[in-house]
Amino acid sequence: MRAVIFDFDGTIADSFSMVMSIAYELTKHEQLKDINQIIEMRRNNVSLTQAINSLGIPRWKWAWLLRQGRRMMSRNIHKILLFDGMEEALFKLYSENYDLYIITSNSKKNVERFLGEKGILTYFRRVYGGAGLFNKQRLIKKVLKNSRLDAESTIYVGDEVRDVVAAKALNMPVIAVTWGYNSEQLLLTYQPTIIVRRPEQLSRVIAGWGKA
Repeated sequence: MRAVIFDFDGTIADSFSMVMSIAYELTKHEQLKDINQIIEMRRNNVSLTQAINSLGIPRWKWAWLLRQGRRMMSRNIHKILLFDGMEEALFKLYSENYDLYIITSNSKKNVERFLGEKGILTYFRRVYGGAGLFNKQRLIKKVLKNSRLDAESTIYVGDEVRDVVAAKALNMPVIAVTWGYNSEQLLLTYQPTIIVRRPEQLSRVIAGWGKA
């Protein structure tokens, strides 16, 4: 196994606060006004689907909100930080000749700009952007097909239940990280292949899994 597919927001980029701020600006929903309320939802093991449904936003409006959110984030992408230890973790994987990819609900342009500003764009073979909120499985399949990768020999890294579900639907091993949106307790109920609690553990876990 020499290929790793990463989620972006909540896995590589610490963008949670900005995403929630943009969501509030677009919807003016009171539940999104206080970031502490959203954090509490995470602690109470609320998945993204449950969180969105609780806001009462009609499904037909989700795609519009996502498009507008991407545009707004493009103006503020320079304010987002990498998670502590992530740059070193990615460099280690890159230096060990892993093929790294990103799939994201964010835009490809936003992500490539962010990676370029952080000096790590060259670590990745390709960024696939524009995934909807709940169709990451389709985008993972596109990566596998375009790069001629075998699902069972490629590992996926994400921070949400939907990441775990999408990867497992394709019989792909999946690392669930605990520093993003969903709590470790909730992630465990969906039985990811591995749980990782700190970015610096990633290269060791991936190397160990590949030898298993």
